[in-house]
Amino acid sequence: MGHKYAFFMVLPLVAVSVIVGGHFWGGLGLLGLTLGRILALRNWKVALMAVIAVGGFSGYLLGREQQINRRQLPIDANQSVNVALRIQPDAVVLRGAAYYLVAQNVQTGEWMSVRGYAKSAVELHALQRLQQPQIWQVAGQQQGILPATNVNQFDAAAYWRHRGIVKSLKITTVNQRSPATSHWYQWFNDWWHVRRAQLIQYCDQLPGALRIYALGLFPGSRAAETANELQGMQQLGLLHLFAISGLHVALLLTALEWVCVHLKIPREHWEWLTLLSLPGYFILAGSNSGVLRACLMRGSQLASKKLGSQVDTLTAWSWALFVGLLINPGLVFELGSQLSYGLSLGLIFLTQETHWWRQIGLTLLGLPSLLNGVYQWHGLTLLANWLIVPLFPVVILPITIVGTLSFLWLPGLSHACAFLLEQLDHGLRLVGSWPGNILFGKPWWGFCWLWWGSAWWLFSKPVAQRRRWLLGLLASYGLAFGVIHLPTHGEVTYFDVGQGDSILIREPFNRRVTLIDTGGHLSFAQPKWVPKTVPAYAATQTNINYLKSRGISQIDDLYLSHHDADHIGDLPAILQAFRVERILVPAGMETEAGWQHLLRGVRQSPPVVPVTVGLQPRLQVRHPFTAALAENGQSTVLQGSFGGLNFLFMGDLDQAGERAMLSADARLRTDVLKLGHHGSKTATAPDFVAQIQPRLAIISAGRQSRYGHPHEETLTTLRQAQVPAISTQTSGMIRYVYAGDHGYWQTKLKGVVKQ
Repeated sequence: MGHKYAFFMVLPLVAVSVIVGGHFWGGLGLLGLTLGRILALRNWKVALMAVIAVGGFSGYLLGREQQINRRQLPIDANQSVNVALRIQPDAVVLRGAAYYLVAQNVQTGEWMSVRGYAKSAVELHALQRLQQPQIWQVAGQQQGILPATNVNQFDAAAYWRHRGIVKSLKITTVNQRSPATSHWYQWFNDWWHVRRAQLIQYCDQLPGALRIYALGLFPGSRAAETANELQGMQQLGLLHLFAISGLHVALLLTALEWVCVHLKIPREHWEWLTLLSLPGYFILAGSNSGVLRACLMRGSQLASKKLGSQVDTLTAWSWALFVGLLINPGLVFELGSQLSYGLSLGLIFLTQETHWWRQIGLTLLGLPSLLNGVYQWHGLTLLANWLIVPLFPVVILPITIVGTLSFLWLPGLSHACAFLLEQLDHGLRLVGSWPGNILFGKPWWGFCWLWWGSAWWLFSKPVAQRRRWLLGLLASYGLAFGVIHLPTHGEVTYFDVGQGDSILIREPFNRRVTLIDTGGHLSFAQPKWVPKTVPAYAATQTNINYLKSRGISQIDDLYLSHHDADHIGDLPAILQAFRVERILVPAGMETEAGWQHLLRGVRQSPPVVPVTVGLQPRLQVRHPFTAALAENGQSTVLQGSFGGLNFLFMGDLDQAGERAMLSADARLRTDVLKLGHHGSKTATAPDFVAQIQPRLAIISAGRQSRYGHPHEETLTTLRQAQVPAISTQTSGMIRYVYAGDHGYWQTKLKGVVKQ
């Protein structure tokens, strides 16, 4: 690949990666554009090389996919296995007593996603102090990696598949842990992983915000408190500064070169030292795509210099992308990679622009990825970038370096650095809370391609003509915003929240948004030796993520069916993420103290309205009849009609409650029945099903439920009544999408299932 045309050669490979990744038409269009641009060069040698490169890369990807498919396991497979795993000391991530890691099967050489639980304080301490590679002889349950089960949820299966990993292992027993032998071909890799483990353990001792910054910037590790501490940075779209884009790598290498020059170390020596150290530094810094890009760019430039050639920055970027695609063909679909490669390319092409136009350009190049990944953008982002980006190399990074290095010898200085970083975070959180945050929603991928291409087109124009093109580009953003926020269809959506309930009712044009229950997880008492962890709400990955992707910022009615944690445990996360007009609970629950703690420490206190039969909010209340303790038998039952179908939402109501409903209204009927209590045999009595005559049953239950839901007795009742059922266990999120009196059923895992 010639230096002059490296950029044109790598773009068709990106298109091939997009096609293989599942965006056939988008990738095909990009392939046509890139090959057309190459033909416009009228250099047939380059055109021939491009065709050969596309063919070779396509063959490589197809072969890789076939190899991965041969190792793939069904997601419902649950194989009992005994395996030996090779563990790197820096791979173990601890959350309380739980641990997560990626390990290599010694027998097959295959990499696996592994999780388990420490069973004693001694075992937990050993994991915390792990500093050498080990071999673990373990027993556990092996299965395929579950894909995203809700629309717009993070897809762990795709993420790991991009890295060649398709199996997960839940460890039940660790039979033996022993030191791993480092063979000659493993020594270099092991040595750097040991150094990274030591660096993580050192940074983990640092005070306050300094710990979070040091972990993120040096070993590329994410502390559990990162999301809370860097909330303002995320709100203002500045996370690309914080390790995600690899910009810090170039700054650290530049700082190292500055030190070498001032120590009068010969350039020849420190250039060779830098070049030979880059593979190790890639491991030390966390091996993410941003670090890979930065190391490859610097390495290719240094290597070419040693070979008597000269590689410009664009060619180095092209080589870095080429190698990145070989290692991770799916990097173009990942937000971190998009920002890293996209923003670095922007810096290359916008070098001659004024500082203000450069910031506009970087914003326009990063905005499609941010909207596609996090769905929102703050109006102050441009100003924040203009102010903070220059501060990063001269203030933030030096403070982090000084605070980290001084911790053992001058702890007071280290604490002072932590204080300065905390004040910076506080200021960013304050600015991020100002009006101006735009919850845009997730745009159609075609819009994202259009915006990204239009941004490049804009900067190909003279400055005098850019304002007109810029207005046109902003108008297209406005059009996409309107399409997202004023949809002509409505939906009734049953989220897959595991063993719990959460249901969305969204009317056309978002006239009214109703949420029934929030989901949540039952918590169990932990031994005293288990460290306390930052609360993690599954809703951020399920219903909250989906609502934000649809541009929803306000929930008009939030119904809580009863007080069980699997129905209301994620309430704090919902109240933090959205404006809630009112909370409706079964009468009697409003006075219970057991769930009131969920309302504390959030940014709003919406009114809590008790409901019983006879009170008529937007949905018809079918239960409860009187005020009482909000247990399963006191669940709120709601009924409403949408898209030509009638829906009945049962909460966890038991059979006694069902009989009370039939006694109150012998003519009760419905088309769609959400089974009570996750399909438990304590609900869904045969006479109740026979009376209400549903045409479809919905079951919301967790996979491998410890309670055995749905029970066979309930499934037998449905079969005898000839009522088909759809379960979140096997289908993931279940949606009824409608317009007028017509609609269709769709599930995340099985597609359209009922017209």
